[in-house]
Amino acid sequence: MPFKTIKQFIVPQEHVFYELLEAQAETAHAAASALSELMHDYKDVDKAAKSIKHIEHKGDELVHELYAQLNKTFIVPMDHDDLSGLATALDDVIDLANSSAKYLAVYQIKKPLPSMVKLSDLLSKQTAELLAATQALKSSNTFARATHAGVEINRLENEADDVYTQGLVDLFESDDAVFILKHKEVLDRIESACDRVKQASHAVSSIVMKHG
Repeated sequence: MPFKTIKQFIVPQEHVFYELLEAQAETAHAAASALSELMHDYKDVDKAAKSIKHIEHKGDELVHELYAQLNKTFIVPMDHDDLSGLATALDDVIDLANSSAKYLAVYQIKKPLPSMVKLSDLLSKQTAELLAATQALKSSNTFARATHAGVEINRLENEADDVYTQGLVDLFESDDAVFILKHKEVLDRIESACDRVKQASHAVSSIVMKHG
């Protein structure tokens, strides 16, 4: 085996992992932002859902590439569990944003609940902070930005919990069981996406603590 090939296998290719994680975070924010835009301009739902599905496909390609890089790199620039945990959480965020849009279309929901609109806005804000945090992992000089983003993500997630709880209270005022089931499915998925952003933020915090 040529020395250059051996070196590429052993020496950390840090830039590859940081670039892939950043691209994943950008994709998560794109999916969340598209969902938020749909909630505010609620028309052509099928078309919007297909657009978000396209974003989700890009996310799948990125996470597959990241794990391919993990499998062929002997030394990685951060703890393997932290790296895979962050990648998985980001992928979950993208998947949940996609499925939220999909069920809006499949269930033919005529108008999103106010709680859905608020949650999607919070998700978009969370993913913007997560993108900033992921970008800040490239250098210990910017770790403080990642920490600040983590605090804001936690604050937004607490706000999302309150919005979700109130959304359930409002939803269960209806006597229409089918209406409740359809809308709760979407509400649950957006809230779960907010939770996954928090999980991703915890992975970022772990990386900062170990390398700061």
